[in-house]
Amino acid sequence: MLSFFVFLGLYLSTALASPCCSVCDCESNVIKCESKALDDIPLCAPADVNGYTEMRLANNMIPSSLTFSRIPDTIKVLDLSNNTLSTFNVDKVRYSLETLDLSGNELRRVPTLDKLPSLHDLDITSNPIPSTSAGFPDAIFRQLGTNLTALHIGHPQTFMTFPHTISTHLPKLETLEINGAHPAFSNLPPTAFRAFELVLHYLYIRNTHLYAVPLTLRRLRNLRELYFEGNPIHDYGLLPEAFSGLNSLELLSLKNDSLTTFPAIVNNLSDKLKTLILDDNTLLFIRENALNMVNRSNIEKLSLRGCQLDRIPGAMADDSGTYLQGLKVLDLSNNKIQSIDRNDLHDLQSLQSVSFSQNPLAYVSTLAFKNLERLAFIDFSSTSLKVIPMALTNINRHGLDIDLRNTDVECVCELACFEKYYRLHGFKVHGDCETVSVSLSSYLNTTVPVCPNYLGTQFPTCKTVN
Repeated sequence: MLSFFVFLGLYLSTALASPCCSVCDCESNVIKCESKALDDIPLCAPADVNGYTEMRLANNMIPSSLTFSRIPDTIKVLDLSNNTLSTFNVDKVRYSLETLDLSGNELRRVPTLDKLPSLHDLDITSNPIPSTSAGFPDAIFRQLGTNLTALHIGHPQTFMTFPHTISTHLPKLETLEINGAHPAFSNLPPTAFRAFELVLHYLYIRNTHLYAVPLTLRRLRNLRELYFEGNPIHDYGLLPEAFSGLNSLELLSLKNDSLTTFPAIVNNLSDKLKTLILDDNTLLFIRENALNMVNRSNIEKLSLRGCQLDRIPGAMADDSGTYLQGLKVLDLSNNKIQSIDRNDLHDLQSLQSVSFSQNPLAYVSTLAFKNLERLAFIDFSSTSLKVIPMALTNINRHGLDIDLRNTDVECVCELACFEKYYRLHGFKVHGDCETVSVSLSSYLNTTVPVCPNYLGTQFPTCKTVN
């Protein structure tokens, strides 16, 4: 069933697009020319692309000798990622172009872009540009500094130090991404963000060899989101001092940073922190006193995907009703959780969405999920469940959305008990039966009501105590 919807979506998206520029598709003001084996910019008839503002040319073989004049003057967003550009030259002044993606090419120097006076977002990641003044020329960044608000840099072999030219220019920079670095790149200088430390709102530091969170981060008092991901800093690299000045931080991601314990630095962050992402760290289990730090925060979204957890952390439930009361979204997918017990997630009264997808989950107590009055979505997809958990009937919310796709739920007449709640509360169930070739919703709607003794008393009550 799922493959049918994927096919339908692809069919509809293809049907809505119209051919243009010989080999491309045009849809919703976007010229789509990705992965066409192009060796130059395709020629577009002006009437076909009038008013189009985005052109995607990624994953082709376009060289430095490209015919730039073929790019329509109306284009604001130009994607030339993953081609074979070793140099880049603009044919004339382009007042419309605002976003330029040159990532994944063969550039060895940041190109001169003085003919793009409106450019505010530049991506040059995964180009073998040395992080010296030769690769990042002072004159080019002085010119870019007048408008540039987003910059994406980094390469696993050539990015060895933080470019001095970035530190001294770009006073309007709001977004900075460093993605990929040489092993020699082990720290950031104290002056790395000097030119824009008061205006930087979004910082991404990914896939480097930094041994600790740089202390210079504490200077970013207006930083809203920090994505410090794929850096093998381990627990000892989370320096509390580095977070001491992040008074405006709303999102913190420490994904895949080789952590083994819940980060104590959460306790040092301001009340503005709403989202905490700890995906792909080997946490194994989370001590109760560690989660107490989150309990005293205003965290609304907590993501623990792929953390090797074998149970739901016990500190997420508390008889006092004071724990994690602001939590709205919880992601526990891709762990090793096999069961949900009666007190798991007890009294998380603000919880709206929870995911157990891709866990070997086989058992859910019928007493679970009590006092979750705001829960609107629960994801059991790709688990080992064989039955629809009767604990779902403890959630007294109309329209509860339940995802059971890619599970082996057995469709039998005993589902009559669940069906009565399903119908009464307008539950939405996604997935297919394992025993018969129909969807779960179809079985509940059409087959269960005609089961023998459907109106009788032979079926078990919906709230059997386990």
